[in-house]
Amino acid sequence: MKPIFEDDRISKCAHNANYDLMVLSNYGINVANLGYDTMIAAHLLGKQGLGLKPLSLDMLGIEMTPISDLIGTGKKQITFDMVTIDDAVKYAAADADMTHRLRTTLEQQLQSQSVNSILNDIEIPLIPVFVDMQRSGIRLDSGILHEMSGDLNQHMHETEMELYQSIGHTVNINSPQQLSDLLFKELGLPKTKRTKTGYSTDANSLESLKGLHPVVDQILEYRQISKLKSTYVDSLPELVNPNTGRIHTTYHQTGSATGRVSSSDPNLQNIPVRTELGKQVRKAFIADDAPNNLLFAADYSQIELRVLAHLSQDDGLLQAFKRGEDIHSSTASQMFEVPINDVTSDMRRIAKVLNFGVIYGLSPHGISQQTGFTREEGSEFIKTYFSKYPGISSYLEQVKNDTRNNQYVETLLGRRRYIPEIHSSNFNVRSGAERMAINMPIQGTAADIMKIAMINVHNQLQTQK
Repeated sequence: MKPIFEDDRISKCAHNANYDLMVLSNYGINVANLGYDTMIAAHLLGKQGLGLKPLSLDMLGIEMTPISDLIGTGKKQITFDMVTIDDAVKYAAADADMTHRLRTTLEQQLQSQSVNSILNDIEIPLIPVFVDMQRSGIRLDSGILHEMSGDLNQHMHETEMELYQSIGHTVNINSPQQLSDLLFKELGLPKTKRTKTGYSTDANSLESLKGLHPVVDQILEYRQISKLKSTYVDSLPELVNPNTGRIHTTYHQTGSATGRVSSSDPNLQNIPVRTELGKQVRKAFIADDAPNNLLFAADYSQIELRVLAHLSQDDGLLQAFKRGEDIHSSTASQMFEVPINDVTSDMRRIAKVLNFGVIYGLSPHGISQQTGFTREEGSEFIKTYFSKYPGISSYLEQVKNDTRNNQYVETLLGRRRYIPEIHSSNFNVRSGAERMAINMPIQGTAADIMKIAMINVHNQLQTQK
């Protein structure tokens, strides 16, 4: 099979090619000329069940043999290498057969919806890029994180002691029930949303209480440190592959309806960077033979807001980018009617919330949660924003109207997201659908652009090896 897989003259079709290419590469087989991936094709059509078996049933009307028929379930389950060769061949052949049949059906549907180019020009060429990234992994300096873990333990202990001093007694800081009693019964703070065990002490609820009592800030600080420690500082060293000395994540091209890429085991796209502690975690990711080598990072500046400027053709936003201004300071200057050099950090913070809030359809309530202002003030901020950027307001209304007419919305390059919920009689469902419609062309176009850049950068690096 190796000569066939590596023959560039033979086009290959797979279902979840990322997985197949990873497995084959582990056995020294480098697949050439990957031509199609039925899982990604189905995702582009908005299919929900992307497994080969549910897709075969849904699109071909064929029920495939479940794996449990071969290997059993529970305590009696066996590994696949214990399945007889005859049964294994039939099972594998059915996978290949269904994948081939699905390709024919999917190609026709993609063609009818004019999204073939997204698959052929972006998604398929991107698969080998991710496979290469996954196999390469990234080196981690576990020593940095081990030292940091001890420091965070001390920090958590000190924060806990300060909290006890603030209230005059001990409390289980990890118990929502005890914290609820402390905050709302003992300290009499304004009650938050109700849960089964009392009033909520989740992050959003505590954020709304910040500044009312020192204990609120202490709980938030303790939780931030605890999450950082458990999710990253203590967990990442355990994920280092003992054979390579590196961390290897898995990238997913079907994880988001907008086309954004996600990663898991671990999620390397969510390493914190905004706080000082988060920056310390990032320092643990190092180049080979550091410090003689460095990690090189390339990114687009404010890509989603630049896409919004292009799609809306709002003159104010376009001119701000053309002048090379800091876009949040420029927005603050417009909203508060002050020279850009007189914009304060608070003004810029509010403008930043609004700039990104527009992309996600943020409500006055959302604005108030992120800025600390009232809903009424949040509503006024939104009105002021759209009065300064009328092109954005018109564009967003047009997007919602087009989505109501078509039941789908597109990126600049033609990626579609189907949103039939926009006609729901339920207000909350309908509002959520409108937010999806607003977000998709902006976030999806940015994702498409970044994917193309990844392919180009990868190709360039390959020529320089």
